[in-house]
Amino acid sequence: MLKHLGCSIFLLCSFFAAAQKLKLSSSPVDSTFYTYATRTQQLLGLSSNSKATDTTLDNINNYYQTGVLGNMGLPSYSLLAQAPQHGTASFFSWNKLNNRNDLITEDDPLYFNTARVYTKVTALMGQKQEQFLKLVHVQKIKKVNVSLLFNRYSCTGFYLQQQSLVTNLLLSSNYKTTNGRWGYHFYFLYNKLKYQTNDGVHAADSLSYYALQNKNMYPFVPFFASSNPTQGARQNLRTASISFNTFYRLNKNDSGATNHYLVYEGNYQTNYLLYIDETQDSLMPGNGHYQPQSDRSSHDSTGCRLLTNSMLYKLSLAQGKLVLYGGYKLEAIKYHQHYIDTIGKNQVLKGGLALNTEKHLLYASADYNFWGLNKSNYVIDARYSYFLNKNFTIEATGNIQSRTPNFNLLAYEGNRFWWKNNFSPAQVQDVGLTLSSNKYKFYVGVFSMMQQHQIYLDTNALPTQYAGNTNITRFFVNKNISLFRNHLHFNNTANYQLISNEKIIRLPHLYTLHQLYYEGKLFKKNLWLQIGAQARYISSFMASAYAPATNQFYLQNNTYCGNYLFVDVFVNFAIGPVKFFVLAQHINQGFMATNYILAPNYPMPDRAFKVGLIWNLFN
Repeated sequence: MLKHLGCSIFLLCSFFAAAQKLKLSSSPVDSTFYTYATRTQQLLGLSSNSKATDTTLDNINNYYQTGVLGNMGLPSYSLLAQAPQHGTASFFSWNKLNNRNDLITEDDPLYFNTARVYTKVTALMGQKQEQFLKLVHVQKIKKVNVSLLFNRYSCTGFYLQQQSLVTNLLLSSNYKTTNGRWGYHFYFLYNKLKYQTNDGVHAADSLSYYALQNKNMYPFVPFFASSNPTQGARQNLRTASISFNTFYRLNKNDSGATNHYLVYEGNYQTNYLLYIDETQDSLMPGNGHYQPQSDRSSHDSTGCRLLTNSMLYKLSLAQGKLVLYGGYKLEAIKYHQHYIDTIGKNQVLKGGLALNTEKHLLYASADYNFWGLNKSNYVIDARYSYFLNKNFTIEATGNIQSRTPNFNLLAYEGNRFWWKNNFSPAQVQDVGLTLSSNKYKFYVGVFSMMQQHQIYLDTNALPTQYAGNTNITRFFVNKNISLFRNHLHFNNTANYQLISNEKIIRLPHLYTLHQLYYEGKLFKKNLWLQIGAQARYISSFMASAYAPATNQFYLQNNTYCGNYLFVDVFVNFAIGPVKFFVLAQHINQGFMATNYILAPNYPMPDRAFKVGLIWNLFN
């Protein structure tokens, strides 16, 4: 399959090159400017995300950060405290998806604009049948801007039943008339994740003795003490969303400083999660674990459909420097899971503002659910940037929300688990502050998050609500140092986390990344080269365990993970607009300690060699 993928990539790149009559230049300086925007930024008319396409070699080898279960595409959770992300289409949350890095969602940039045709191809091949392809294409057809994002990658993994396949597709388009009186934004996104799951392996005590042994010989660890390890278990996850937003300016011309708009937003989502396990067990009901019929396999599915419609009024003042909007949104929900079937509605008041001047950029939004399934839920979000001068920027963020818990935490009926809970809404408040400078190549900041009535999965992998408050604060700093006429680079990022209640929150206190490499242009500046190493350190912590049957992480009190340094060696180089990289990942495996585990019984990948290319095509 690797040979076929390589041939396909070569043919694809050759096609683009021939079609566009591309010539390699002496250095990859060709670029184009493009803008990208989220739904909120598009609504407020912000264009602060304009930037040149990346023509540097920095971090092209870091194409994907493997999660805690040891293979790309498998469920994972962030080891760094971050603001909670929720799809902006609905207050109703159906499930907590631990696949955030492998999904395109409504919180991501959705709309792209460029004055020139732009295509970017990223392709990679590696050990364990790893195949990786990313495609970005943006162009304007007459006055209509269209864009395509397509990702497809897969890997068998080092252990049995770790194979994954990820497919992402985003199609978007936007248009505005010459006089700016009418326009639309449209997108369609689709995610499909298929992966095998196991209960973890008996590997922790023998990694040092069998460092070079074929890892698919390790036996599994059964999740339940009275059961067998999962055999043939797999998860299928599908999400799709289609959205159409349109606006109409009420005043005929925009020669004045004030403009009035009517805005309509429509969105439809469908979500589906399936767990299949061929293992046959005889488990007795009790403690939330449930086996309704002895000796039968699992076939648990969950689905949710969401339809939202919004009508908004937008006011633009001072020639767009100040924008205000407000309106109404109706949400319709249908949720089903075995014998659970829920239909409901939400009615939401929406509002927001944006201030965009030479030194200040502020945008804020607020949603309040005044009637329906998630009554009294609210979200207030704000982001402020102050440009001290051309060298320094201060950015502050804040978010306050109260949400009904994900529905699958309230009620669940599966072959291995069942529960019914009456949890109260959980409140989250988070703030962040960052000082950054592009000229001096650094940023420093702090992020703090406090939660009331937090819901977590206890040591039995069952949902539990904590009556008190929890708080976590993360301090972070990044500094890039260049020496010897910018030929030697030493880049460092450090995160330190303070946790108020480690009985509930389990994260490492220290997480750092360091890079040391040489960079230069050789052979009459025809070859741009980076060669060096990077190291990622994660301190010791009581990591969360993984329950395949519910696709969730839960607390455990037996195993410490981390306290390990992952070392990679890379060579990045470019000839014209084509970039290449060769990566030796986890090069220190087998030579240092054997605790390269970030989730109990799930070792991280062994040493692996990978090669890839990134091709930017312009016009």
